[in-house]
Amino acid sequence: MGARKEFDVQYPNLYAVPKHHKNADAFNRVQRGHQNFLENSDSYTIMTLLGGLKNPIVCAAGSVLYCVGSILYMKGYADTNLNVETARYKKGAGIKYLGFFASLVSTAQLGYSLIKG
Repeated sequence: MGARKEFDVQYPNLYAVPKHHKNADAFNRVQRGHQNFLENSDSYTIMTLLGGLKNPIVCAAGSVLYCVGSILYMKGYADTNLNVETARYKKGAGIKYLGFFASLVSTAQLGYSLIKG
């Protein structure tokens, strides 16, 4: 909501139109960073809930890494001083995937233990 006011992009536009809005690129970078979080958070949440049944401490620590990494991802993507292709990971967003893989491995271990019996 803050980016809409800051860059003057009104609803119902999901993205800013480049020749219509003065700061279209800056707003669109903020919007894409947020959209990435929304696209990935549902699968991550389900993996963490399932993996937490097997390894709750690992999934809790992984969730902290995932949340911090997601914030860093959004901050990096929104930084217009950086190249858009690499900006997402320049500020430390790679730790997001450490949390993701912690939940993925925990979920795989749960599945294996259920199949094995």
